[in-house]
Amino acid sequence: MEFLTNWVFIPLMVVLLAVSFYEPLRSRALSWRHVAALERRLHAPQGKVYWGVFALVMLTGVFVRCYRFAELPLGLNQDGTMAGVEAYCLLNDGVDQYGISWPTYFTAWGFSQMSTLYSYLLIPFIRVLGLTRFALRLPMLLMSLAMLPLVWDFARRVAGRGYALLALVVVAINPWQILQSRWALEANLMPHLLMIAMYLLLLGGRGKRWCLYLSMVCFGLTTYAYGVACFSVPLILLLSAVFYVARKKVGVVDLLVCIVLFAAVAGPYIYTMLINAFGWETAKLGPITMPYFEESLRTNDIALMRENPYKGLLAFLPAHFGTYLYYGGDLDYNVISWAHTLYRFMPPVLIVGTYRIWRERRALAMQGVEDGRRDGLMLILIWLGGAVLNGMVIGGVVNRNNVVFYPLILIAAYTLFLMGKKMRSALAIALVMLTVSFAGLCVTYFTDERYQNDVGIVFHDGLQQALTDTWGWDYDHYYLTITGASDRLTFMRSQ
Repeated sequence: MEFLTNWVFIPLMVVLLAVSFYEPLRSRALSWRHVAALERRLHAPQGKVYWGVFALVMLTGVFVRCYRFAELPLGLNQDGTMAGVEAYCLLNDGVDQYGISWPTYFTAWGFSQMSTLYSYLLIPFIRVLGLTRFALRLPMLLMSLAMLPLVWDFARRVAGRGYALLALVVVAINPWQILQSRWALEANLMPHLLMIAMYLLLLGGRGKRWCLYLSMVCFGLTTYAYGVACFSVPLILLLSAVFYVARKKVGVVDLLVCIVLFAAVAGPYIYTMLINAFGWETAKLGPITMPYFEESLRTNDIALMRENPYKGLLAFLPAHFGTYLYYGGDLDYNVISWAHTLYRFMPPVLIVGTYRIWRERRALAMQGVEDGRRDGLMLILIWLGGAVLNGMVIGGVVNRNNVVFYPLILIAAYTLFLMGKKMRSALAIALVMLTVSFAGLCVTYFTDERYQNDVGIVFHDGLQQALTDTWGWDYDHYYLTITGASDRLTFMRSQ
């Protein structure tokens, strides 16, 4: 698949974009008899056909996320395991493993802290299903599945059902969305919450005030899902507020209510960050604890915390773009290398799409046209801007830059939507490329034992089984030994 992607699909996608959007090439291509005949035969799905395609794509998206869900990836990620431990402690005693009552941020590893929201969501699942791998992963799976129809409806409200169906296709077979749905990492909760918040914000700008206010609650919760939301979310909110006020979509009272709601929800977390930034003492708000941490290595990962923050921001930017515009390298549990996060032939689509969206949105504003695209496309661009800032702050690891992928998915789908309006045959070829790549992704993920074992090594595959098999041994001390070939680890527990 790597050869096919790099040497066939990437140049082919560049050609398709050039032929579709460069008028002299488009006119010349349409003058060819076979191309013209194919254009007459291809039509957008309508009526029952549309809903049949919708159902097929939805079922495919659900199946690929649920198939062998409790088995793959092998092992358990250490952060996902820690989230389960904290949830288990809170369930039984109302305190985390350090005895802290309902903290806004977990002490977790001691030298490195962890966000809390995923653990709080885990509590009812662990209560019903026990502290199992299935239970630890289930909330992430459910959130990821819920995003499929949500992305469809967001796109439908922006530019109609044609765009919505393409957005559903792109998100359903997207490598990043598939891989992150199958394991437990608290940071991966943030993009889903932000997707919900942006959807509600879109509805709120169309007169549904309850949606506007509820979106502020979701925006506030993103800070508990992943701490770097403190950098990207305020920028998204600020730009959205300026845009909505300028468009007279919200008034002063609405704006004040939104500020109060966001501050009320995010306030305890923000105050926790202030406590640790200025060395204040641990504070409490009823049962909620805003802790001070003696040590935190994670501050070194944030550009703004470095000696020269401006240099840090610029240094992180290329690595951020490497998570989607070119292959910057990442861990196997985040990406399958030949596919990467969006399939390697999609970066030209994103570049062209961002430009086309900006130009189209500007044209609508200049013409005074009032439809879903004018506000919806602007929100997508604002969303992307906040995601780029996030990348500049935190660097180029995929799961730290996860906030960028939903706006990119929507941009990619809109580019394909415009391509289809220009040349239906070009869109058909692009969809074939996506389908072939998705099939290759499934083959690699579900049948390539070397890939599975590489992920299993990082996720400590075998450790849980070794502990389970020897748990009843009556000895004072146990010793954990790692043995096996370089491509497979075996954990043995002995006295």
